Amino acid sequence: MTAHQSAFPQTISKSIRLNALPNAVWAALTQPELMKRWMSDSEIDIVTTWEVGSPIIINAQEVSYKTAFSNIGVVLQFVKGRVLEYSHLSSLSRLPDQAENYTLIRFNLQQEENHTLLELNLSNFPTESHYKHIDFYWTVTLEVLKRFVEAGH
Repeated sequence: MTAHQSAFPQTISKSIRLNALPNAVWAALTQPELMKRWMSDSEIDIVTTWEVGSPIIINAQEVSYKTAFSNIGVVLQFVKGRVLEYSHLSSLSRLPDQAENYTLIRFNLQQEENHTLLELNLSNFPTESHYKHIDFYWTVTLEVLKRFVEAGH
């Protein structure tokens, strides 16, 4: 195995059909007050303008572990109602703030009659533990997001 090959996949693709129109899904993905309600059980603060090239910062206080952490990244793509992509690095990783340590998170929304097909593509995992954590987190969280959106926020 060469230095650039890894023993674990470097992409994860997931999709879920939500019984809601894209504007409701988009709001849940991009409005900080709504994001706080489905992203975490912890107290979180989300700071971003959603302008391409601008930062996205999620500060959290993990109540059960009494640990504060920060997720940082940059907005890479923002096509209202259709595509949201940003980079992500958690302070919990203890990895240096370098480009190769950022995971890329991309949401694509597609309307299908009265439903929305939400496709999630994740890529660039600096370690196998990051890969496993991100895969588990988004498997669970997409279902939480679905229930949240379908309940009408």
